[in-house]
Amino acid sequence: MTSDPVEPQRSHQVRAGLRTPQVLTVVAVLAAEALLMLGLAVAALIEITSPGIVGVPGRVFLLVMMLAAAAWQGWVAWKYLTGKAWTRAAIVAWQVFQIILAVPMLDPGNGSTTALTGWALLVPAAVALLCLFSRSSTEHLAATEARR
Repeated sequence: MTSDPVEPQRSHQVRAGLRTPQVLTVVAVLAAEALLMLGLAVAALIEITSPGIVGVPGRVFLLVMMLAAAAWQGWVAWKYLTGKAWTRAAIVAWQVFQIILAVPMLDPGNGSTTALTGWALLVPAAVALLCLFSRSSTEHLAATEARR
């Protein structure tokens, strides 16, 4: 038994379904990633018939994959907000892949634009992972599972 007056209030907040800043931060990062992926898909759609290395069938395939990834990220964000425990694995996988893509871009020899893109990929992924494994996020997922 602890004498900390904040602890009972915290567990009450989690049971009541209140979202903590860490949980909302993860949702915000996932939603932003989904919207950015959707934006990339729109840009790919605009450029679908322009000449390039990849032919139109390959571009259509990539467009479908981008739309699927955007829908997946949005759905995972929603399910995480509702407290589905399985979303943690999906979020970790996406953020790790994003970090793997970002780290080689940080090389100064690639140019400043590439380095900025690398940081733009790396920082949100790191923030999402830190918040995802915070105590309040774990309590959020555990409290929802316990209510079932």
